[in-house]
Amino acid sequence: MKKIYKDKILNIENTSLFDNKFLFSYLQTNFSFENVEVFFMWELLKQKENSKLLAEIWDKYAIFSNVYSEEDEFNIFKDLFEYALKNNKKIHIIWITLDSEIEMLENYYTELGFLREDINCFRVDFSKPLITTSVNIENLMWRWSDYKREWKNIFFIPPIREAWLTKAMFKWINRGVIASIYIKNLTQSKIDFLRKCLLEEHILTLTLWKVLSYNLEQIWFSWENIEIEIEY
Repeated sequence: MKKIYKDKILNIENTSLFDNKFLFSYLQTNFSFENVEVFFMWELLKQKENSKLLAEIWDKYAIFSNVYSEEDEFNIFKDLFEYALKNNKKIHIIWITLDSEIEMLENYYTELGFLREDINCFRVDFSKPLITTSVNIENLMWRWSDYKREWKNIFFIPPIREAWLTKAMFKWINRGVIASIYIKNLTQSKIDFLRKCLLEEHILTLTLWKVLSYNLEQIWFSWENIEIEIEY
């Protein structure tokens, strides 16, 4: 079994060198740290609900994505971004879904010198930026096409977006822009999903460890580390 560290993977003493088992740490945090103001996107976006459209969904379940629109989410994100810069205030935004949000972050992190041009990825010290973000695991697990089968079971806020935006979130994670994957309740199905991400190389092993634990520790959130064993 292998243990994941910041820049390396080492075999655990007295375990096989040849198995495909990895031990990850998941940081179960309450996001409490006096120097960081935390914003939950669902709380803010809920206030922008299009109630008329929600009442008209009927069997057109994919319309749910428009009940909490991309435009409203981006405007909320932009206002929070500007608030942090104007007030020199460290903030963390939980549950973003849009490429336009990440584009703002990438430009900001580039200005701070975190872009590694040799690998076209970011190496961010998350203790330094004023703005950091998380994506929600359910928005990675589900697709736009799943509305037809799952409908109300996947009515999250912010919603499951179009397929290209779901795919883009994996790109943001692997480019090092997203600080963490937010997991409200760590269930076996979510662990199985993380295993699938590794098996299909949607997320790299070291990258997954960083977005489950290390990056949030850099921001100095309080935590309880939970060990997750994943075999693939």
